[in-house]
Amino acid sequence: MALEEKGILPLAAQHVTAAEWEQLGQHGMAESPKKTLPLAFGMVMYEGDPEVVKAVLAHGPLPARILVPIIGPRLYASHAERVHGTSTPPRVGTD
Repeated sequence: MALEEKGILPLAAQHVTAAEWEQLGQHGMAESPKKTLPLAFGMVMYEGDPEVVKAVLAHGPLPARILVPIIGPRLYASHAERVHGTSTPPRVGTD
């Protein structure tokens, strides 16, 4: 995510309108398998800016706004343990 924020977001800000960015997010959510979304949000919550995560979740349905902050980090911790051997791997962009 650090690479995305550093390299992609500045380009998107210059070349993609707010409406297009919103449409991209909606498309991504609509096309993602629903069962993978909690893990994906867990990954985003681990790496991403908490204010951005909060803003994204604010647009979701009430059950997602309540459950994802609880389930997402747990799913990510379990996934990270299997992949990295620890539930708290180093965050990208940190030393």
